[in-house]
Amino acid sequence: MGTSIVLTEKPSQARNVQAAVGSKFGRVIALRGHMLRLAEPEEVNDAWKTWDYSLLRPEGGFYPFRRDTQFGKGALLKELEQAIPQADRVIIATDCDREGQAIGENLLRYFKFRGQAMRVMFNAEDEKSLREAFDRMTPNSEHLPLYQSAVARVQLDQIANFTATRVVTLALKPAGMRGAMGMGRVKTPTMAIVCRRQLEIAGFKPRAYYDLWVDLEHAGQVVRLTHVPKDEARFFDQAEANGVVAPLSSWSGAVRVVTERKRQAPPKLPHLPTLQAKAGGWGWSAKRTLDTAQSLYETHKVTTYPRADNRYLPEVEIDNAGAMLAGLAGLPFVQVGYVEPTIRKGKAGHFSDAMLAGSSHHAIVPNIKTVDRWADAYQAMTADERRLFELIARTYLAAIGPDREYDRTEFSIEVNKRKFSVAGTVERVPGWREAMGLGDSPAAAEDGEDEGSAVLPPWKDGAQAAATGSGLSDKVTKPPAQFTEGTLIIAMEEAWRYAEDPAMVEKLKEAKGIGTTATRDTIIDGLKKQGYLAVEKGGKLSATPLALGLYHELMKDCPEWLDPAVTAEMEMALDEIQRGTVEPRAVINDALVKTEKLIQCMKSRADHGGPLQVQVKQPPSAAMLNAAKAKAKREGVALPRGAASDAAVCREFLGPRPEGNAPTEGQMKFAREIAQALGAELDETTLGDRRELSKWIDQNKDKMPRDETLDVPTSKQVALAEKIAGSKGLEIPAETLRSKSSLSKWIDANSDRTKGRKPSAKRGARK
Repeated sequence: MGTSIVLTEKPSQARNVQAAVGSKFGRVIALRGHMLRLAEPEEVNDAWKTWDYSLLRPEGGFYPFRRDTQFGKGALLKELEQAIPQADRVIIATDCDREGQAIGENLLRYFKFRGQAMRVMFNAEDEKSLREAFDRMTPNSEHLPLYQSAVARVQLDQIANFTATRVVTLALKPAGMRGAMGMGRVKTPTMAIVCRRQLEIAGFKPRAYYDLWVDLEHAGQVVRLTHVPKDEARFFDQAEANGVVAPLSSWSGAVRVVTERKRQAPPKLPHLPTLQAKAGGWGWSAKRTLDTAQSLYETHKVTTYPRADNRYLPEVEIDNAGAMLAGLAGLPFVQVGYVEPTIRKGKAGHFSDAMLAGSSHHAIVPNIKTVDRWADAYQAMTADERRLFELIARTYLAAIGPDREYDRTEFSIEVNKRKFSVAGTVERVPGWREAMGLGDSPAAAEDGEDEGSAVLPPWKDGAQAAATGSGLSDKVTKPPAQFTEGTLIIAMEEAWRYAEDPAMVEKLKEAKGIGTTATRDTIIDGLKKQGYLAVEKGGKLSATPLALGLYHELMKDCPEWLDPAVTAEMEMALDEIQRGTVEPRAVINDALVKTEKLIQCMKSRADHGGPLQVQVKQPPSAAMLNAAKAKAKREGVALPRGAASDAAVCREFLGPRPEGNAPTEGQMKFAREIAQALGAELDETTLGDRRELSKWIDQNKDKMPRDETLDVPTSKQVALAEKIAGSKGLEIPAETLRSKSSLSKWIDANSDRTKGRKPSAKRGARK
């Protein structure tokens, strides 16, 4: 074998591969995710520069690829352009999902590689797993269906989402709205989930209902038993309820007493959606949870990859359980009595190779590689990082803990085929629950079904008791709860709940919902930024008038654009491509039928209805909101209601801007050049304030397409930086990789050769 190279998806993955196999299989090159992008519509067809009601599908059906030169990728692409065609063998060692397959294979196709292409598949990045994965590498051609699935997904999204956004914007965009009305195969059904819930809440009418109770006395002790029917079996008629419960006041007879010794296994390990759902209960946004998890992974290196899509661990991790238990037991928030791990394998357990099949990343757990640094890292963490790390650590510790054992005792009587009962539990062996903490710990366990918490007297089965009274407990039905970002992510994952056909419900339970673990928080964040979703007190999400207007309009003729189950079915079709049972073009053609239908609906709306008649609230810029928060803090007042979601409210609170703060002509010209290059829009608030416009320019100027020779790091710089990062276990910030000067400073700051060396006059002047 001649020249061989290994392509990994990211620098951290490259370091893990190097640690496991070194250069045995050739030079390891760290990619930066997707190195290629699809061409924009106007790059394919000049006529598409003007928005109209066209289906944006290129001749031949597929969009071509272009080089993505942003964020320092241009230099790496030049390096790949040399390395890939000259290699005899390329080994793709990216994530094992369809996106990972596309990241590697797209490059081989783009650079017309003609050598031997191999594929390494793994879902754990410890050294043993990686070595075994490289030993069993297979020809990349065996994974063609996986690649075809990725191609179908990205091409479908490009055609459908761009087309839908254009036609809906042309037909429905309300007066006073800036920007486009974004539409998406995943985005729009996600918006619809919140709209549907909001309409349910708005249309909810509380109903009074009644639970029944009877007090029984035996041996001088009184216990209350209740009859609590569920849902429509409840007693909504007070007279009917009284007719059932009144005769019980004179009841006497034997009480059935049943005590069972029960065992309860620990909960599943977390993946990203479960962390986001749990933290949503703390008032965290999905992004806050991901950012905190990313910091634990990248900065402190105490947890495994955060964008996990699976709740199992590979069976090779069983060997680490003892060391993990010992390491966790030394942390200040952990108090457990067990010293040996309990291993549970298979679907009902926590370690299962079979349940990891097709997943790129296993459950999120503490990182065994840094076990000796956990205690020190914990002391250096922020409050958010500690809270999330505790949850991850406790959940793993619970997973390897013994079963909980408890006695459940139930007292019951049956009257006219209606059961009245009360239950209580007595803990015998707390088991894994020790790991989850006590009291109101933020990492307290979710124990599942309520087994009862009443304190019961020691009655024997058949105890003779007599009623001392009976009656009704007044209750009122409650509306469904508003979504938080965490519960919305779970709803996206469980899209089967929105299917009406029972057979489809069961089928979709095997699917992965809508969106992916890596994109769901971004989708929600995009819906907020585009004015479709607003965040209320306590992190609750509500649909804006714009979202509700779009929802009602699409419900008339194109409800399939709002249906999460339809999108989930589409995801299943992509999985069928992956299994090799359907052709990619057929799946794309079928899916685009609803896009073509949307085009006709929006044409008709434009001719006969016109734009949505809704008042659009534009969210304030980050700078404006920060200024409002600072003013509220200075003056000791609360931020006005709506200020975080409505620029007008925020502007009114800030009051008139001081004189002399208008941007210069040069500043405005540069900002408009950036906006034009990026296809972005500048709002009036930003254009009217020098400081805000300056911040906007700083945030966006690096995103402009630019001459790669100006300030892009050289391949030698990138290679040197990666070598330093690998030797010291560091991460190179993404923004540093965008700039030659920034990367040079990073190398200077982290290279042993430059530490303690005085800068030259030239370098010092530059600084």
